[in-house]
Amino acid sequence: MNIIATKFLNDIKYLLGSALTAPNMYRQIKAAFPGSDVFKIFAEPVVLEGGRKVSWVSQYSGNAVNYNYLSDEDKSLAQDILSNDIGKLIAETKNFDDSSITDFIYKCIEIPGMEDVFIIDDDGKKHAVIIEWGFVNDVPGAEKGILTKLINIRKIPMKFQVVYNDDLSIAPFEDIIFEIGGKQLSGKSDEQGILVLEKIKENAFVKAWEATEKDKTAPQTYTCYENGTYKIKVTPKGDMVINVVDQNDKPLYDKEFTFEYDGNTIKAVSDADGRITLQKVRNMVTVTAYQLNGEGVKENVNTFVFNRSSRNYKIVIFVEPEPVPVVEPPKVEEPKVRNMRFKVIDEKGAVIKSAKVTIKYDGIKKELLTDSDGYVELQDVPVGAVVEAKAVK
Repeated sequence: MNIIATKFLNDIKYLLGSALTAPNMYRQIKAAFPGSDVFKIFAEPVVLEGGRKVSWVSQYSGNAVNYNYLSDEDKSLAQDILSNDIGKLIAETKNFDDSSITDFIYKCIEIPGMEDVFIIDDDGKKHAVIIEWGFVNDVPGAEKGILTKLINIRKIPMKFQVVYNDDLSIAPFEDIIFEIGGKQLSGKSDEQGILVLEKIKENAFVKAWEATEKDKTAPQTYTCYENGTYKIKVTPKGDMVINVVDQNDKPLYDKEFTFEYDGNTIKAVSDADGRITLQKVRNMVTVTAYQLNGEGVKENVNTFVFNRSSRNYKIVIFVEPEPVPVVEPPKVEEPKVRNMRFKVIDEKGAVIKSAKVTIKYDGIKKELLTDSDGYVELQDVPVGAVVEAKAVK
């Protein structure tokens, strides 16, 4: 026999007859479900010591753990198991034409509280087992009708406030992964950092992780209850701005870089202002940036540790300065000049020597004497100059 609990009968009373008739009632329940094991949700009462004690024996083998000693997560699982097993039992009773049998089954499961529920692991399959069915604690105000409430467990919304774990400021648009009853679902916080899960089973045990967590070893845990307040803390994130400049701090546009961080590889090109922006980078994560040359070799490798309180970073690319063009000074042309000769003769054509010749041009006035052949020579006269010459005997 797999005895899971023993009680003194003077602490409880049997509501379906006497305590000594309880084993017979159990046999009736068992006989009512031929070919089905739904009756095993009830532990079999075995009366001992002439009616002083009753032991509760399960038809399932395996270790039995009382609901009150389960973890929050296992309590949530136990409620699912209990609800499922009771649902099967209720479904089976619909096959009865005799309403008194149905009423009898309902009475059996209405009496106990959660302290009378055990979970048994029978070779890897877990089952709910109820003791003290048909009994109630012999104290004033003992509650009835607790277990049947589990058949229709309420589903209520869970509202989470997602915040950064360093300063508890709101964390908008964060992806969160949840696990409820072994099933995963996901959600994203809105611009106010609010995330709502709809229709979560009351008292359900909920695990939550950041979507970026890789190992999922440290969940944040919650129990769903009405009007509950929940807070999910996530790693701070921010936009990382990289300024690509030359050695003179001049922005460089259209420069492609590869960035590696948090297991991600991202390619980006600097804009017209020489900027590259990486969005939602985790605080204190290491970011490596590099370019690839034509042979696929990394160049201009830079490593940063991102701090969201200091979001601007710089990558310097050495650019060969353009050669300064040599400007030739404009050529200054010397003014073109010519020598001029004048011959002085009289009315008969005879040469007049030692005649005085007055010459004017470009504001210049010169006086020259003719030579023995009657000539005077004016040197370096600009080409095009108007020359006025007058001879005096």
